[in-house]
Parts: sequence; C-alpha cells; structure tokens
Amino acid sequence: MDRETLNEMVKLKFGARKAGGPEIDLVKLVADAEYADELFSAIENLPDESLVLLAMTLRDKFGLLSGIPAAPATQSARVEENAVTPPTQRYMRGARS
Repeated sequence: MDRETLNEMVKLKFGARKAGGPEIDLVKLVADAEYADELFSAIENLPDESLVLLAMTLRDKFGLLSGIPAAPATQSARVEENAVTPPTQRYMRGARS
C-alpha cells in the first residue's frame, strides 16, 4: 500500500471521529471488504463533503466503487452470434430436405 493511501485512511479516521461518525479500525478496513463497504456507506451519510470525497476515493482505491461492471454495448451482438449454431451441428441423422 502506498503512502498516499495510508495518509488518506488516517485523515478519514480522524475526520470521521470529529464529525461524530463511526470509529474506524484501519487494519480491518484494509483486510475486510464487507466491513470497508459498510464503513464507507456510513461515512458517505455524514454532512462533511471532504469526508464523503475521501471515502469515495478510498472506495475506488480498494476496488469497491464499481461493484457491478457495466456491460459493453457490443456484448449483446456477440451473444447473438454465439447463439447461432453452425450447420454441421444441426444435422440430426437423416436425409436433408
């Protein structure tokens, strides 16, 4: 983990304490994604804009910002292409008409 991320985590811890937010366990924040997600959600509900921005920045650095990746627009066309079976697989023993 880089020094910048560590500084942001400490700022979040002390900022949340000053704003009356939850107490943050920094080791658990890094190790447990579920705990981090719940904690970031609680901090994002605080009225301090800088804390919300910091929580979102850390959420992004921890890989929690994009829970479900958006599907590219061209993926549906690929699925349709794969759904069509080649003619050799449709032949089922017998004379073709």
